[in-house]
Amino acid sequence: MRDFVKFILLGLVSLVVLIPLGLVLLTLGLPVMVALCVLTIPVVAVLAIVGIPVFLVVVLAAVVLAVVFGVLGVLLAIGFAVVKLLLVVVLPVALVGWVVSAVFASSRRRKPVT
Repeated sequence: MRDFVKFILLGLVSLVVLIPLGLVLLTLGLPVMVALCVLTIPVVAVLAIVGIPVFLVVVLAAVVLAVVFGVLGVLLAIGFAVVKLLLVVVLPVALVGWVVSAVFASSRRRKPVT
């Protein structure tokens, strides 16, 4: 119980110290903040005038690069799919067809022994 009363008393003492300190900081800080806001208006105006076109150019360049790499990626994907189809499907079928035609051609060329 003694610790609880000590905790409450320390809290009250800290409030007695902090409330006037907060009021002093408030009365000093508000005029300083107003002065800083007034001083930053030209900086913000210059950044808006210069920064927005620069930002738009950067965004436009990023969009163009994204489109170029997107189209390039699509073309490469189609090319890889065609090569894969060629290697997996067309090449074995062509090889089997060539072997079958070679076998039939050799059997036609062979003459019976007389």
